[in-house]
Amino acid sequence: MNRDELRRQSAAIVGDTVICPTCGDESVNTTITQEQFSYGEGSNAVKLVAKVPLRTCSKCGFKFLDSDAEDAKHEAICRHLGVMTPREVQSLREACGLSRTEFARLTRLGEATIGRWERGALIQNAAYDQLLHLLSFPENLRRLREREAASVAAVTRASHEATESRFRALTGEHLEMRKRQQRRFRLFRGEAA
Repeated sequence: MNRDELRRQSAAIVGDTVICPTCGDESVNTTITQEQFSYGEGSNAVKLVAKVPLRTCSKCGFKFLDSDAEDAKHEAICRHLGVMTPREVQSLREACGLSRTEFARLTRLGEATIGRWERGALIQNAAYDQLLHLLSFPENLRRLREREAASVAAVTRASHEATESRFRALTGEHLEMRKRQQRRFRLFRGEAA
């Protein structure tokens, strides 16, 4: 089950209130516990530990983990891999003062991909994480903005030049030739078939 599905199927959270998925009661207590879990497969699998909120319903006694626990486990995986967490990716974008759309345009990353990284639905690879790290330095962000501005200017200039070459004004010899052609032009009535 992926993280987005878990969010839809787990306990309802209304504001700061957690609702028991079994009985629907709002008297749910939270304790922080360490959970050990496996990440990876086969001989590459590693044991990781995350501090997760364990929810316990006071009414029915049901104990459960919800999306907050999955977020904590996801962050433990990101730390293990040495990449930014979803919260850090979103904080970086916001610190740049950019919307997701603007950040995608500037970095040439897909807007949906950035959204997946920020929601924790996908973990960025090491190369993309390096790019994100470099963007935490204002001079690199400035360089990307300058490059984007130069690119936009070049495209605008090329478009203007292409338009000029297709729609140039007739002058001198070309104008006189067109005028002669215009004077000689006549329509003739064709024969009926």
